[in-house]
Amino acid sequence: MAMLDPELLARVRALGLKAQKLVDGLRVGELASPRKGSSVEFAQHREYVPGDDLRHVDWRAYARTERYTVKEYQQETNFIAYMLVD
Repeated sequence: MAMLDPELLARVRALGLKAQKLVDGLRVGELASPRKGSSVEFAQHREYVPGDDLRHVDWRAYARTERYTVKEYQQETNFIAYMLVD
């Protein structure tokens, strides 16, 4: 004996696919992530530590302060949500 009616289960699965198609790609990058990443949206400066990629050193800030600082950028992400039905 099935816990859920097979027809209802098929309709719920179809809803999930429709919702996924509507959301995918429409809002890319609109959710701020707590992680730092490689987008174009500047997040903050931090002090350089050996091993940091030299491409991210802010040379203009170094010219002003004579201290090495690294630019960090906001990581773009998609919001993922799951709905559980009990």
